[in-house]
Amino acid sequence: MGDTISVLVVDDNQAMTVTLADILEAKGLVVHAAASGAQALQILQEQPVDILLTDVKMPEMNGLELYRETRQPYPDLSTIFMTAYSADELIQQGRAEGIRAILDKPLDIPFLFTLISAIKRINTISQ
Repeated sequence: MGDTISVLVVDDNQAMTVTLADILEAKGLVVHAAASGAQALQILQEQPVDILLTDVKMPEMNGLELYRETRQPYPDLSTIFMTAYSADELIQQGRAEGIRAILDKPLDIPFLFTLISAIKRINTISQ
């Protein structure tokens, strides 16, 4: 992870994706946005990304399936789930499989930035 953090925001709710991307960009992060898991995988093949910030409940490919698809090819990618369903089975499976964090919607933006900073520090130390 360099000085600039790159985040891929994945959510099937376009308003959520655009708003979150705008907030992250205003703080100096490089942001890529995807409306689906398939689109996110395409972006990952084309762009370096440090943090995957994905919704859990999405059609076609949910956040857990996306995480599973990214673990092998992108082992240094830190994944954060966003959800409105905190007790969902997908959340529990994600925790068991190594998801970095699970954030409830609506997002606590100051906490999100604290989390991103912590991930950057951890990744910098481990390099």
